[in-house]
Amino acid sequence: MAGKPLSEMLTPLSSQGIPLTDNEKTAADEARAEILNARDWIAMPAQEIHVRNTAATLFAAFALTVVAAIAGCGGGGGNNSGGGSNGAAIGGDIASPVTPPATQPLPSALATNSYANFKSIGLAPQTLPDGDNTMRAFGDFAGNGRLDLFRAVLTYDVGRPIAEATPSRFEFYNRQADGTFVRNTTLLPQSTGCLHPRKAIVADFNGDTRPDIFVACHGYDTVPFPGETNKIVLSQPGGGYVVRDASADVGFNHGAAAADLNGDGKIDVIVVHNFYPDRAYVLLNDGSGSFTRERTSRLPASIRTGNYYSIELVDINEDGQLDLIMGGHEFDAAPTSVYINPGSNNFSAVSPTLIPPVANEGVVLDFTVTGTGSTRALWVLRTSGGDGSFYQSKVIQKVAWPGLASSVVLNSRPARWIPWLVPTTQNGVAVVASDNASDSTSVPQ
Repeated sequence: MAGKPLSEMLTPLSSQGIPLTDNEKTAADEARAEILNARDWIAMPAQEIHVRNTAATLFAAFALTVVAAIAGCGGGGGNNSGGGSNGAAIGGDIASPVTPPATQPLPSALATNSYANFKSIGLAPQTLPDGDNTMRAFGDFAGNGRLDLFRAVLTYDVGRPIAEATPSRFEFYNRQADGTFVRNTTLLPQSTGCLHPRKAIVADFNGDTRPDIFVACHGYDTVPFPGETNKIVLSQPGGGYVVRDASADVGFNHGAAAADLNGDGKIDVIVVHNFYPDRAYVLLNDGSGSFTRERTSRLPASIRTGNYYSIELVDINEDGQLDLIMGGHEFDAAPTSVYINPGSNNFSAVSPTLIPPVANEGVVLDFTVTGTGSTRALWVLRTSGGDGSFYQSKVIQKVAWPGLASSVVLNSRPARWIPWLVPTTQNGVAVVASDNASDSTSVPQ
């Protein structure tokens, strides 16, 4: 990138004659530090940063300048309550649960992609409320400057007839001063969700700078797998939220990832639906949080023959563009694949980079990316599949990028599977961990 170094472009506000209070100076300096360090937040040439507090608002012009400068650089599985005992870790360590402090850092702005709004918010393993926590998301939903919790609680028994199935319950929890969560029923007066939610992703889908939640829903989780519509949990002017259908599309929607895919400044969503011939589809946002399916697919043709369930959009090769990562049942013709963004967010003609499989651990659940340059790595969360067992292990694979050297750093079997991984720090050590402290799962980066 030609021109001044990034650090010189981000001149502190206090040295530019802008009057600030002491608190605003501190907040502005923190915002400056975030932009200098949060590389994963810079996702697209048209990226916009939504700023929440007063000091960050003063800093917004510089943030947008930085965005423009960097852009120029050249299935299955219901909840995880089943399981077995933890096995031995291979080359890793299982850390003790840590209760995060109430003052855990909160980004001053929402990123324009769902990966960064989960994996790049400084999230530590959380002590979650009792009950079903498989489907969860975090953000400043109450506007209290803390990482609050959104979750969906299943209420139906897949062993009972579909006629008896009842919808899930969507819930918000406010983080308290001691770091615990207390349910907030005023944020979401109508808490009825979809029948079977599978993944929740956070972004500003209606343009009001507040976090909204897209929920991928797959419906009754056994034959005939009728599917259902996805849900959107949208912020309202009065401070609350409402739940509505994201679109009219019905499917076995198992995974989702959000970003501005068509460059119009509105956050769109890719949804994985393994019974759909294309295996995934794009929902274009009209700016209000209402979505319509894109007519011409921008997704790879190579995914159409496999059972894919998991997806992320993240800049794995550090070129400022969001790349596509997909996984599912490797034993069902769905190799874990990375598709490098050609610069247009159109992956239809992109050939995959195949991630090495792990024998008998062929169900791919989640992805996380860490490091930079020679330390760049893709972390693949897995559970058992391909050997007659299904969802009976907890496995973390580390894959060097771009060399693809692969190692299994955690393999516990039998064990309860876990749904998500985040990069974080514990006791001063950089780790990849479950965001649920009760999972007691982390490995050094």
